[in-house]
Amino acid sequence: MSANYAYVTMATSKNYLPGLMAMYLSLKQTGTHIPLYAMLPHNLVVAEPKAIDSLQKSGVNILKYSHSVDIPQQLIDNNATQGDHRFSHTFDKLLIFGLTQFDKIVFLDADIQILHSLDHLFNMPHMSAMIAGRSYPGNEDWIDLTSGIMTIIPQNGLVEKIATKIPDVIEQKGACGDQDILQSYYSDWPQHPELDMGEKYGIIAYYADYYEKHLGYHYTNNIEDTKSVAIIHYAGEKKPWMQNWSTLSVLKQELQLAWMRLIQKRDTNTVLLEYKHLVRKAQKMLYVK
Repeated sequence: MSANYAYVTMATSKNYLPGLMAMYLSLKQTGTHIPLYAMLPHNLVVAEPKAIDSLQKSGVNILKYSHSVDIPQQLIDNNATQGDHRFSHTFDKLLIFGLTQFDKIVFLDADIQILHSLDHLFNMPHMSAMIAGRSYPGNEDWIDLTSGIMTIIPQNGLVEKIATKIPDVIEQKGACGDQDILQSYYSDWPQHPELDMGEKYGIIAYYADYYEKHLGYHYTNNIEDTKSVAIIHYAGEKKPWMQNWSTLSVLKQELQLAWMRLIQKRDTNTVLLEYKHLVRKAQKMLYVK
């Protein structure tokens, strides 16, 4: 595999650093030798030196950037009015399309838990992605890509080309995020089934129990099995690492996890307990002296 392959993730605020570290710990557990690069804005690197140093010491490579993707104030106002203010901070994700120092990247959102190797995703074509949640009741008509996990071949000038779609999407939708822009630029994506990774590469956490109990998804680390979950995506505004667990709650979680491992049971609840364990480990690595 090419030395110019890389996993890439991004965090635009310190609130996402624990998630980024937890994601990296789950990635390391897969045994991959492909490096992870984290794109971080210059001001975040300056403001959080201890956390950034901890990331680097753990093996995360830092890609510092100073220039963000310009978005109109109208869009910022629209997102705030519609309660989607957090999406105004996602547009810097478009910068990954300009990382031409790499031959190919697999982009990973910082709020995911990786359950088995993803290295084979580098063999997929440009703009391979998946459709998160499409099999959940009520979502059957979803056909457009989800931007949380993507295989990308960076190209010079591609960031600027994609960004030209921002005014059109504002006119059509009012409020939007990076995913809406990518769906507009790659509007023919639904006509290319070879680009669809499959839902196992981004099961939304609050759908996971349904996928397991009603759709036959499971946690067996079988790369070839289309229903062996590869990624759990903790989408939504409230992330697991933003929760405060009491000492008693942590003890209960660790005992539950130990019991599940002892009886060799791995279900959706077990996987969530594993993630909470990783989150606590990540927080200690980042902030505890």
